[in-house]
This record gives sequence, structure tokens and C-alpha cells, in this order.
Amino acid sequence: MSARGRWSALAGFSGGMLSGLLGGGGGAVMVPLMTGPLRMRQHVAHGTSLVVITATAAVAAALYGAAGHFDWLLFGGLAAGAMAGAVAGARIALRIPALRLRQLFGLFLLAVSLRLLFFAPSGGWLEPGAGAELAIAAAIGLAGGLASGALGIGGGAIFVPAMVLVLGTEQHAAQGISLVVIVLASALGALTHYRQGTVDTAAAKWITPAAIPGAVAGAGLATQLSGRGLQVVFAVVLSAIGVQMLVTATRRLRGALPAPAAEGVRP
Repeated sequence: MSARGRWSALAGFSGGMLSGLLGGGGGAVMVPLMTGPLRMRQHVAHGTSLVVITATAAVAAALYGAAGHFDWLLFGGLAAGAMAGAVAGARIALRIPALRLRQLFGLFLLAVSLRLLFFAPSGGWLEPGAGAELAIAAAIGLAGGLASGALGIGGGAIFVPAMVLVLGTEQHAAQGISLVVIVLASALGALTHYRQGTVDTAAAKWITPAAIPGAVAGAGLATQLSGRGLQVVFAVVLSAIGVQMLVTATRRLRGALPAPAAEGVRP
């Protein structure tokens, strides 16, 4: 296997593992590997990541569903908002500096991870009725969908902590719902990126087969952990990803590292 093939397999397996374990987050691992060792342009990495995430989230979601971790009401609200947000996010991605997006998202991940790690959720911030819960879920979905389309992530980094902290959803259930929504949002975001020419289809064919077994392994491990144990793992990984995104984006914005090109051309 060539060096590119090995890096593709690593990107796929690690991204799939993280998606299955945390109900999302695979793009935060895959995108840096795509823009680094695989030398993809930033926006091409975002689009390619969404193609892979669509497949891995579908596999992991099936495993969570089989374990009974699902809520149809929250899914409906999240899905409606996320699909609209994913298309809009993918369309605006080329108009916003990718490094600035990564910097802001890194700060967001750090704030959320610290909240989960040091202040264990004990019920949600709100106790809305069914109608209000649906509206809040749609707002959460819209925010996650925008991040998904713009940053090439699945959106779980927003969906999961928002459901846990705001609505008091149990961690496993939040991750299972997140994964099903991610399938829809990522598919729409990936299609929009493909039409814009920001998907490396050749690389996706290498990365996706490695990502699927990673998703199976991650979902299997998640079902064995307690809700609080899963929250701690989620928070630690989220903080590590947040620091990495913040530091690299800030250094590049200051000129310490060359910024990746913003344009992408379909291979």
C-alpha cells in the first residue's frame, strides 16, 4: 500500500471510530489528516469528509438503534433544522475564510467540553412541552447543520451536547439520535459540495471502506460505557479537537504556517 493509501486508511478508521463512539466528530479527525498528509485543499477536505461521514454515521446509527437508543420526537425536530442548515452551510463555506471558521469552532468545542467535564449535567436547562421541545430541537439541528456544511463535520459536536445540556437527553440516546440526523445532513452537505466541485471522489473511495469498521468498533464500545463515562470520554476528545483546531487556525492566521488554498476542483 502506498503512503497515501496508508494515510487514507488511518483517516477513515480514526474518523469512523470517533463517529461511532461519540455520535459524531469524525470530521474533526479526518479533515486535519486530509489537509495534512493527504494534501487536500481545505474546502475539498470538508466536502470529502462529509461523503465519508454519511456512510459511517449510517452504520453506527443502525447499531445504536438496535440497542434502543432513539427518540422520534427529537429526531424529527433535529432533522428538519439540520437538513436546511447543511445546505446553507455548504453554500456559504466558500465565502467565509476556512481558518476563521476553524478558530471559532475550536473555541466552541473547548467551552462545551469544559461544561460537560466539570459540571455533570443533571437534567436539562429547560423543561419544555412537546411543541416547544420540537422547536428547540429544530434550532439545535439548524446550528449543527450549518456547522456540518461549512466545516465538513457531521454536526454531532453540536447536536449531542445541546441535547444533553439543554433538553436533558440521556447521553446514549443523544448520540443515537445525532447519528441518524447526521446521515441526512451530511448527505445533503456532501451533495452540495460535490456540485460545487469540492469533493475528492478518488480519495473517498479509499477512506470510506476503512471508516466503516471503525464506526462499528466505536459504536460497540459506546454501548458498553455508562452514560457518565461516555460524557467524560466525549468531553476529553472534544477538548483535544478544540485545542488542535484553535491552535493550528490561529497560527496560520498569524502567518506562522501557510494557509491552505480555499478553492477546490473536483478530480
